[in-house]
Order: sequence, then C-alpha cells, then structure tokens
Amino acid sequence: MIGDMEDHEVTLEQEIADTSAGRPHFLLLGAGASRAALPDGDKNGRPVPLLQEVADDLGLVEYFPEDLKELARTNFESAYSQLFDREDPVIDKVNGLVREYFSTLELPDKPNLYDIINLSLREKDAIFTFNWDPFLIQSRIRLAALGITDKFPKLFFLHGNVMVGYCEKDETSGVVGQMCSRCGTVFKPSQLLFPVEHKDYQADPFIKREWAAAQHYLKGCLMFTSFGYSAPVTDKEAIDLLKNGWGDINDRDMEQTEIINRPGADKERLRDTWDPFIHTHHYDVLESFYDSFIAKHPRRSIEAYWNQYFETKFISNNTVPKSFDSFDELEKWFKPILDAES
Repeated sequence: MIGDMEDHEVTLEQEIADTSAGRPHFLLLGAGASRAALPDGDKNGRPVPLLQEVADDLGLVEYFPEDLKELARTNFESAYSQLFDREDPVIDKVNGLVREYFSTLELPDKPNLYDIINLSLREKDAIFTFNWDPFLIQSRIRLAALGITDKFPKLFFLHGNVMVGYCEKDETSGVVGQMCSRCGTVFKPSQLLFPVEHKDYQADPFIKREWAAAQHYLKGCLMFTSFGYSAPVTDKEAIDLLKNGWGDINDRDMEQTEIINRPGADKERLRDTWDPFIHTHHYDVLESFYDSFIAKHPRRSIEAYWNQYFETKFISNNTVPKSFDSFDELEKWFKPILDAES
C-alpha cells in the first residue's frame, strides 16, 4: 500500500528537483498587481494609482477643458482620447505629468511582492505588464545586482513603461538613458498613453513587438495567469490581441486559466469577463497572488500542474512566504529551488 501511494504522490523534494517542463507560464499584470504589492504607497509613501484614479491622484483634471473634467475623473482613457481627437496641445502636458509621476515611484528597501514574482518564474516563462510604473524593472535590477540568480522570466511591456526605452534601428529595448549595445544610440522612451477610441498597437514599433511576443507566448503556454487586470471593455484592441494569441478555447482543453483580483471582487463577473480564455472548468478565480500556482509552486508551476492534472498525482504546496525581512532571507528560501536548476 505504501509503495502504491508513493507512485501517486510527488513530494516537495521531487517537485523541486524536477525542471522538465518546457512550455511556458504566461503571467499578465495590471495596475491591481502594483496596488497589491504596495497598498500603502511606494518607498516614499506616494500612492500607486489605478487607471481610473490617475486624473485625480496626479492633479490632471485641471488641465482638461470644462466639458471633459468630469469624464477625466470617471473615465480617464476616454477623456484623454477626446483630447487627442481635438488635437488639444494640453495633451503634451498630460503626457509629461503622467511620465514624471510614475518615474518617481520606488520600491521599498525590503523585499517586495515584485521580487517574489520575478523569482517565482523561470527563463522559459514570461511576464507581460500593462503597468507604467517601474517596479518590475527595479526589482529585476536589484535582484541581479545581489546575485541571487541570473535566470529570470522574460519581461514585456504592453503599454510602455517609464523605465523602458527602444532602439528602432536595431529593434532592441533597454533602460531609458542607457545606450543600445549595437549602435550606441540612447534608448528612446516608450509611449505610455494611447487614445482609447482608436488604439493602434501596431503603429508604435516597440509596442508592436511586445504584442507580437504576447501572442507568441500565449499560443505556447500551458498556464495563463492574470493578476490585477480588469480587461476593460474600452481596451478592445488589447482584448482582441490577447484572444487571437490564445485562440479557440476548444483547442485549449487542458490549459489552465487563473484570474487573480482584489478580495471581495465579483467572481461571476470576472468569470464572464475572461470567458474567451476559459475551457469549461479549467479555471480559478483567486483573491490573492499567494493562492496561485506560481506562488504555491514557485519556479515549478508547470511541473506541478502537469503532475496534478495530467499524471493525476497528489502534490504538496511549497508556498512562498508572504513577506521577508531581508534579501538574505529571501535568497535563503529560494536557494534549494535555484540550486536544483543548476
């Protein structure tokens, strides 16, 4: 009996030792992820606004014409789109203030949820973010500088980012202010705001490249996790591009979809919103990142999913702690997992 049980169970040691999965995990981040990571604001107490809060939190309302002020408060993207259509020169001021504010945001000195996210996926996996804030990049830079690992998931920025620039000549990206390693030109800041009424992600070469990568990874991934992205109906082109990458749900009968949103969110509404990415019962609506496969099986999410649903084996969680007091503590926790990969 004991032998039979062992044949149908994967121990934590076995899961950590197994790095066989080749298919990627696709993680999509929205503003809700940054809010969850920094509920009390950034290092200096600056709030991390959601998109619908940008106009008020950044004091942008005063720059909109009187007939657009209320719309700016309730639907910033739509108000911005109307500014664009009117060719109102104040749009440059709005763009500048958005970039200026998000450029000042900083991660706290202690390990943060973004550090955990960066360490909980592998090189084969990919993180796609709609967020302008610099937290994902700041985390990646400091983790690399500390030497915890050099094996990180790929990063892509679907709406641009205040820290990410692009070289059109060589079609490469890097940190704003640094130089392209091929031609030596300084990376040009990526575009942040797009008029919602006629967003054209194909017109900007950097954004076009990021979306091409999103569709590529969606086609090949075994798990799709959305964290803090509400999939607004106003962003129709984004949703259409994601759908095109995912394809027909009837062809995704073994893939798993995870939707992580704030505690107390309407789960039925979220289920309906993400219906084009869900095959029958292959989904979970979660209230915390720490309930996800990524957090419960860091750097082994695909192996764990395969063992549970394809091999029908019992698996145990290896959930990453919700907080660490120091980076030494963070490194110590991840060390056995990282050592198994090398």
